[in-house]
Amino acid sequence: MSRISRVAKSYSSYGSNTRPTLDLSRTVAKDAFCDRSRPWEAVFNISSYISEYGPKLPYDQYDEIAEDVWVHVSAYLAPTAKIEAPAIICGGARICNHTTVERSIIGSFCTVGEMSTVKNSITFDRSRLCGHNSLSYSVLGYEAILGEGTMVSDTRLDALNVSINMPDGTYFSGRSHLGAVICDGARVGASCVVNPGSVIDSNALIYPLSSVSGYVHPYSNVK
Repeated sequence: MSRISRVAKSYSSYGSNTRPTLDLSRTVAKDAFCDRSRPWEAVFNISSYISEYGPKLPYDQYDEIAEDVWVHVSAYLAPTAKIEAPAIICGGARICNHTTVERSIIGSFCTVGEMSTVKNSITFDRSRLCGHNSLSYSVLGYEAILGEGTMVSDTRLDALNVSINMPDGTYFSGRSHLGAVICDGARVGASCVVNPGSVIDSNALIYPLSSVSGYVHPYSNVK
């Protein structure tokens, strides 16, 4: 049994086997999820959460490099990286050249590759954006990967509010901006499009050049 499988069996914060698998011990944003009935709701008020949580971070480990921007002393920010408040960059994270992080939490040892944009999102520890990625109003789970050039869209073409289709029913977000929940260990190949309201559950594999909508079951392959 894999490590992530063991986490899935012990994880009970959402109480239903149809709810996405996220190991909340792998993010400093744990409290942003605990009071939410569904994990995508954590991104709705992420700015206020960062502003409240940032000042509580250990002062000897995090520098407030600008107002409401906290960066761990071991994190790497490339000279051309742009960080817009509020934001938290955790220990060992790498923010590469020509990358923008805005109103987001970047997990420990997470890599945000060159020419990527992370907006209003939470990336868990050891997740990776390989480069030329767009992640907006989304959650990227522990050790999840977005391949080169993959885009997570946060707006429907018709501009209507985003709904989330789960095995136990359809959930209406009431929001016109909502990206995806990409769970622990999921791998999304290069040049994919992940459509608004998608949920890719743990250890799923999305092949390159795919367009993803709706719910993807754990350990499944999408071509």
